Amino acid sequence: MANPKYADLPGIAYDQPDVYETEDLPEADQNADFYEEETDSIERLHISANEAFGRFKGKSLNAAGVDFSDRITKSRRSGYEVLNWEIVGEGEKETPLQKYQRLQIEIKELADEVNQLKETGVPVGGDQPPPAQLAQLVEAAQRQLAEVHLEEALGSELLADLKDPEGARVMRLLTELESLRQGSTDIKAKGDAPSGQPAAGVVSYELQFRPEQSELSRSSRLAQLEQRLHFAESALGATPERMATLCVDPRDRARPCSLLEAVQLLSAKVSLLDTAHLDHVEGRLIALAQKMDSIADKNSSTVEDAERDQKVIELYDLMKKNSEEVAQILPETLDRMLTLQALHQQAADFGKSLSQLEAVQQQISGSLHNSEQLLQEQKDSFLKQLELLKSNLARLDSRISALGKK
Repeated sequence: MANPKYADLPGIAYDQPDVYETEDLPEADQNADFYEEETDSIERLHISANEAFGRFKGKSLNAAGVDFSDRITKSRRSGYEVLNWEIVGEGEKETPLQKYQRLQIEIKELADEVNQLKETGVPVGGDQPPPAQLAQLVEAAQRQLAEVHLEEALGSELLADLKDPEGARVMRLLTELESLRQGSTDIKAKGDAPSGQPAAGVVSYELQFRPEQSELSRSSRLAQLEQRLHFAESALGATPERMATLCVDPRDRARPCSLLEAVQLLSAKVSLLDTAHLDHVEGRLIALAQKMDSIADKNSSTVEDAERDQKVIELYDLMKKNSEEVAQILPETLDRMLTLQALHQQAADFGKSLSQLEAVQQQISGSLHNSEQLLQEQKDSFLKQLELLKSNLARLDSRISALGKK
């Protein structure tokens, strides 16, 4: 049953079948050739599926309890456990156990091949013995190999080391730890051992103390501390005046702050450069720059006003010194300026009229020059037309005379 929340939704056709098929490609695009670019940068491995199937046929992989993930704990991760013999790599030396396992597998494979030849009855050509004789030789080799008892010859412990060296080492260590634990419990049950003689089966630790070694390490630590103090004094100085350049105690401005306070202040300033505070600091710096620009503009205008006021004051002082002489000359000067005002106005009008006259004269001279050019062009044109007319008349006369002679 359909979900009722999808009922009555717009754009859904209920009277049509649900088809989710796409249309086929055009016939021209159905058999498109696929070209794979070949390059030396890509190594292509030609693997035969049949050979790979035959190689791993009958093999199994048990992945139960396998963990290859990364670890942060002390417990070891478990990988694949090899239950059969493996081929030794090229250049590596086989162990006796690996040789024994390889011979067992090869003899078993040889026996299977010989039995198959006996069943099929295929004749063997050349100098090779018949399958029956080969079967006898293989059985003799199997008996000879079975007589080699590695566990009796090498021992169970050595054989375990050859099979799994890491596992054998771990098991041996666990066995020793278990024996030590049991030995310690037995000793506690029996009583304390005599002083100066370590108990059997117990791990004893000896602590050796060398006074010269501890004194040397103490001297090295003191030398490192003195070196760090010397570096701090060379960088900051040993006097309070040098410390005052870094910071000053806010409670007492006359007293410089201590080295710890200076380091804390520098650490606080460095923390402001964190990426989380950079945007806020940038915004405050932009606002501060705008305020500084406005203050600079105000200072420049204030300087100009001060210079103007200074000039006015100097002019006032000069006028104040010469006030009596100016008071006598000023009326006559004003009358003379009023008298010359009309003359100056007429001179200004005359200069304006003169400039207009010069402009008109330049226009007239330009038009005259253009007229002269046009007149010269017309004159040249008339002369050319006259010459052409004369040549045409002469040609016409010559033709008329020629016609009269005929």
